[in-house]
Amino acid sequence: MEKEFEEIELLMRRICFRVKVVGRFVLKDFGLSASQFDILQYLYFSGSKRMSELSKKVGVAKSTMTGLVSRMESAGYIKKHYFEEDKRVILVEISSQGKRIIKRVIEERVKFVATSLKNIKHSELLDNLRKVNTAISEKFDQLKNN
Repeated sequence: MEKEFEEIELLMRRICFRVKVVGRFVLKDFGLSASQFDILQYLYFSGSKRMSELSKKVGVAKSTMTGLVSRMESAGYIKKHYFEEDKRVILVEISSQGKRIIKRVIEERVKFVATSLKNIKHSELLDNLRKVNTAISEKFDQLKNN
């Protein structure tokens, strides 16, 4: 049974990697690095964040984050503004242009998945993936809360 779960983990990892890479092909059109895209994604799904929070989330030094954010701001993908309660704190938010990039990447990923799975019964696959997601989410929440 252990071997089966090793294969399940391996297959899930390979699938995620390939879907992620297909989405990253779009980034070439915009001159974005993987780290910059990670920042855009985080802002898109989580809302505006402090620079310090972004550097922790992406796993880069604050000085590196400053450079990444400056280049992205110059390109029009994000906006910076000062936190009203403390003008020393810089908040970063995704711009409408940045949102369009995220949407385009998602569209490309969906097209890739759709064309890849065209010969598989979608309803059964979706039902099983929902079950897998629920089970993994519940276990993840337990681990996170301990």
